[in-house]
Amino acid sequence: MKESLIREYITNIDFRGDWGISRMKEDMKRFLGEEPGIDVVWEKDAMLNEKTGKPEIIEKMKKISIVFTDIDDKFKKLEFLIQ
Repeated sequence: MKESLIREYITNIDFRGDWGISRMKEDMKRFLGEEPGIDVVWEKDAMLNEKTGKPEIIEKMKKISIVFTDIDDKFKKLEFLIQ
């Protein structure tokens, strides 16, 4: 049950827009009854801009992991790949 609530919540987030880990924790605390652990894995790449000759750093979220206790009081971890 908690797993499906988390999946539904994550699918409704626009990760290219305005979002934050603290806001996600607050929102999930309301429907889970606990504050989950959230870990974000970032992908960082650098490229050289041919017009300006300056390096550009591109950061992109690759994966998000959420740890919570399920209804049987066991820890459960869900991982979502972000495209």
